[in-house]
Amino acid sequence: MPKGSELGAFRTPSFTTESLVAPTEGGRQVDAVVVASRGFLGTVFIILMFITILIYGMWVATGVATEKSSRVMELMISAASPRQLLVGKVVGIGGAGLTQYVAIAVPVMLVLAFQDQIAGAILGAGQAGLPTGGLTIGLIAAYGVFFLLGFALFALIYAAVGSFVSRPDDLQTLSLPLSLIAMAGYLSALLVLLGGGTGTLARIVSLVPPFSPFAMLARLMVSDVHPLEVALSVVILLVTIGAVAVVTVRIYATGVLLYGQRPGFRQFIAAARRAD
Repeated sequence: MPKGSELGAFRTPSFTTESLVAPTEGGRQVDAVVVASRGFLGTVFIILMFITILIYGMWVATGVATEKSSRVMELMISAASPRQLLVGKVVGIGGAGLTQYVAIAVPVMLVLAFQDQIAGAILGAGQAGLPTGGLTIGLIAAYGVFFLLGFALFALIYAAVGSFVSRPDDLQTLSLPLSLIAMAGYLSALLVLLGGGTGTLARIVSLVPPFSPFAMLARLMVSDVHPLEVALSVVILLVTIGAVAVVTVRIYATGVLLYGQRPGFRQFIAAARRAD
């Protein structure tokens, strides 16, 4: 360095990087490792929600179709209102399925929550190394809320589908469109996860049923979502479930006594219009 130069000694510049889409907690940005963990957990939660809704939704539809094919429904419809039968079917069969699901999910959650302690007791000092560090009570609660709301929405529709077939074997014909809708919600949630939970499309699908249970959960996992958006998504879901329940009861009342006709969407629309 020349004598008398006012420049100091050269120092290697250092840089820090900050993500613009990472969630925040307490006003501080979440660590990158935790963000990666939540992306992994979000994918797992979305897949579990998708598979569980399809499986237990089909349970509801199969239960309705079985009662109809055995003519038990003709006796039941004279002893209870269509609304009572529909709600009982969704709550009864859906509750049995969810009980089975909870019996599996709770031990898994406990193992994940205490994985480090278990690994330390079995393997000695050290961490378990599983990517579950981003799991919090709030995220688990959000998963439970959106899972139940999503299940209620699809279970009502599956019950209406089951009322329109004469045999359980015919369920595949009408259940395919529902499976495709659930698949669309699943894929939209994966896109939200990959996009970091930001963008106009992510906000829209997280508010519009039946995609919102999947997409809003994905946004909560990987981005900072305003509480008002979460509340709005829940309210819209509740209103949608109420509107679907009204229409489903009308369809169910006609469908359970409809025999010998090929099921289709025209019959669904006609039943909703003429049923009291």
